Amino acid sequence: MTDFTLRPATESDRTYLERLFYLTDVWGDDTRPPSAGFVDDLGVFVDAWSEDQGGVIAVSDQRVPAGGVWLRSGSDRRPPYGFVAEDVPELAIAVESAFGGHGLGRSLIDAALTLARRQGRRGLSLAVDDGNDRARHLYKKVGFEVVEARPELKVTAMVYWF
Repeated sequence: MTDFTLRPATESDRTYLERLFYLTDVWGDDTRPPSAGFVDDLGVFVDAWSEDQGGVIAVSDQRVPAGGVWLRSGSDRRPPYGFVAEDVPELAIAVESAFGGHGLGRSLIDAALTLARRQGRRGLSLAVDDGNDRARHLYKKVGFEVVEARPELKVTAMVYWF
């Protein structure tokens, strides 16, 4: 069993957030090419991210980056993958495949929920890709509820209300 340290994401983590966003796009499969809209979405989910929006990076006991979660907020949330309400940030999350199966995804989601509560938010949203049943199961297990299927974006928006 690997132990993980969770620490706040900082500006110096931006390149790693790009890596994590790539993993979300290819569902953790490094052999898959990114989607057609990847570069545009990268601009919204990573380039537009700032430390004040919040995030957490997980590092293994051997100091290897293992995954992370970060919050997307603000008025420009196009495309509206997981957008639910202006005062409800959307999370993005990924775990490196080498660290899957250790409960890290759950730990990162818990950290994001704690962060959103501390920010005084009324909930936390996310988008799960159609067909990503493993992620959908985890989100439901944690307590996220389906808000709306968005077939034009090939996702389902989910929210966790506080």
